[in-house]
Amino acid sequence: MKTLLVDDHALFRAGLRMLLRTIRPDASPIEASTIDEALAACAEHPDLQIVLLDLSLRDESGLDALRRLREAAPVAAVVVVSGSEEVSTIHACLDAGAMSYIPKSVAPDVLTEAMRHVLAGRVWLPEQISALEAAESATRPVLTPRQLDVMRCLNRGLPTKTISRELDLSENTVKEHIAAIFRALGVVNRTQAVIRASRLGLGA
Repeated sequence: MKTLLVDDHALFRAGLRMLLRTIRPDASPIEASTIDEALAACAEHPDLQIVLLDLSLRDESGLDALRRLREAAPVAAVVVVSGSEEVSTIHACLDAGAMSYIPKSVAPDVLTEAMRHVLAGRVWLPEQISALEAAESATRPVLTPRQLDVMRCLNRGLPTKTISRELDLSENTVKEHIAAIFRALGVVNRTQAVIRASRLGLGA
C-alpha cells in the first residue's frame, strides 16, 4: 500500500512511518516535507492510495495544500493529521475533500485506532464532531448497493467526475445517487453526509 506522508517535521514523519509499518507490514511510505515535494511524489506515483497531510506546512496554507493534493491525486484518500482541534477547521477540510481528520493531540492508542480505520479505507473523525451531531433516530437509513458504492466514494472525498469514472456511471446518474443519499441521511451537503454515514457505519 503506497502512502504519502506530508509533514515538515522529520520526527513526526518517522513516527507515522513506524506506526504504518506496524499496522500494515506491506505499507510503502513515501515522505515529503513540502507541498512541492508532495506534488512531485503524486506525479511519480499515480498509484498512491492514501495521503497523510499535515495542515500546518511552512510553505503552504493547509487548505490550499489539501486542494492541490486532491487535484494531483484525485483517486487517493487524503487524511489530515493536524494540531488544530477546531470544529470549523475539521469541517473546512472535509469540505475540501479530506476523507478523515486526526488531531495530533490524540493519545497513542487513539492514533493507532484512527490509522487502522483509514488504512482500511474507513472514515475516522474526532469525538468533537460526533458530539455536535443530533441523536440519531431509531430507524437506520437504507441505501441501495449502488448508493453505498457512491457513499464509499464520498467518504474518500472524490469529486463527482472521478466517481463517475470509477463506477462507470454518467455524471448525472452520480448526482442523482448523491441527492438520494442526502435525502436518506437527512443532510444537505457532502460534509454532513460523510459525518452522518461515518456514525452509522455506512459506506465503510
